[in-house]
Amino acid sequence: MNKFYNFTIFNYIIIYFSGAIATFSLPPFSILPLFLGIGFGIYLINFSTSLLKTFIAGWFLGLGWFSFGLFWIGSAFIVADTYHSYLMPIAIILLPSLLAFFWGGAFICAKILSQKKKFSIIYIIVFLSLFEYIRATIFTGFPWLMPSMILSSNLYLIQIFSFIGSFSTNSVVLTITILPFILFSSLKGKHFLLFILTTPIIVIFFCSIFRFYDKAYLSINNQLITFIQPNIEQRNKWNLEKRNQNLNKLVKLSTQNREDFPDINRIIIWPETSFEGSVPNEKKLLSNISKKVLKNQKTTLILGLLRTDLNKIFNSLVFLNSYGEIIYDYDKLKLVPFGEYIPFRGYLSSISDFLPKKDFSSGKLKPNPSLEGFGNIITLICYEILFTDEIVKRISKNTNLLINITNDAWFGKTIGPYQHLALARIKAVELGLPLARVANTGISAYVSPYGEIIGTIPLDNEGVKTFNLISPLKDTLYKTYGDYIFIVSILILLIINILYNFNYVKEE
Repeated sequence: MNKFYNFTIFNYIIIYFSGAIATFSLPPFSILPLFLGIGFGIYLINFSTSLLKTFIAGWFLGLGWFSFGLFWIGSAFIVADTYHSYLMPIAIILLPSLLAFFWGGAFICAKILSQKKKFSIIYIIVFLSLFEYIRATIFTGFPWLMPSMILSSNLYLIQIFSFIGSFSTNSVVLTITILPFILFSSLKGKHFLLFILTTPIIVIFFCSIFRFYDKAYLSINNQLITFIQPNIEQRNKWNLEKRNQNLNKLVKLSTQNREDFPDINRIIIWPETSFEGSVPNEKKLLSNISKKVLKNQKTTLILGLLRTDLNKIFNSLVFLNSYGEIIYDYDKLKLVPFGEYIPFRGYLSSISDFLPKKDFSSGKLKPNPSLEGFGNIITLICYEILFTDEIVKRISKNTNLLINITNDAWFGKTIGPYQHLALARIKAVELGLPLARVANTGISAYVSPYGEIIGTIPLDNEGVKTFNLISPLKDTLYKTYGDYIFIVSILILLIINILYNFNYVKEE
């Protein structure tokens, strides 16, 4: 491996594809062993001899991970029309390149603290975990494609999130991926290092497996939740000529087999931006919709649409009762950078002609709605489901349900909707709450507090499904202590590093 001391472009290409191959460990592929590609990349970067080469190599590893894992974002610029197609390079090249800087920064920090030719492997775990936390929280945050996401498809392994959350699970996953390279290395004290690293991992995985194996009975209530997935193409969603057609489809699906349901508490959920229109301009239309869709006073319709207020525009949802009244409205709090607003718009005046003219506005936090039979409900629009800390702020003692409406039609038939669902499943497990996820073109899914998909409407399908409300679980460890657990996990890793260095690493 001496040739890696003198890094060439060939070495960087190998590291890039190590990161790229690792993305196939993510949903929908979920080939977990391929995440070892990250470990292989870390192993190769260990041979870099300078800070600059270490940074570049770490950047290439991150670039492979983010460019292959997020390529689907580019489809948002061409799925409806080609008007904004010139922005596609920003999505598929610039965004992964910027995100990869976090990984490059993590490696250079590990190199500096190691103070030797080869860096401490534990420092890599620590700083990659820390920089992933920063990536998920800085500015508005972008917690998509974190390493922990690879565990989302396994019902036993996903339970780990209920104990330690996503950020600490990043550390666990990164540790596991480098264990084989420690095992086959000539590292002093490697057996001690393997033992002290694997012991807590084995314990937490045992707890996770036991949690699902011995899962509590999820009581079924009489309350009903109906999912409406209209499967309206993005190119037709904002077409005024198609508006009545789209509305008729939503109404038809909502009234399908309506007489088969008993006169009990029920909610009907439409997806994000269900049709072209906004409140308060469409109050009369909403009243007509409620009369057609809602059978009785015990049924509530939840739908997404825009809201205007003076010069501001919000991505919102409303609750409609059988009288056509809006009994609750919610404005999206977490906006998608470059999708719903342009960060640092004031500094981009030179290219303002090429940018969308108007940003969405962020809403204000307000009390959660409460419906008879359903208790307290937390409503989330699209990518808000990714931010556990924000959701926890809204949880009360009688919170029984998460509702996430989204429109993933922007991403067509790519892997994007599958990743979005995977992240939503993680949040249900972290919080111990059932999740009703309703998407325009899919994937709509009802997720139990254990991450089980109780029922789903597949991608690119039109459909209706009704489920009984599942009771939530008691507070999870992560919901109780939050990211304090992440702080503790980082401290444990640093203590392990100190113990290892004290016993096996001599001063050069």
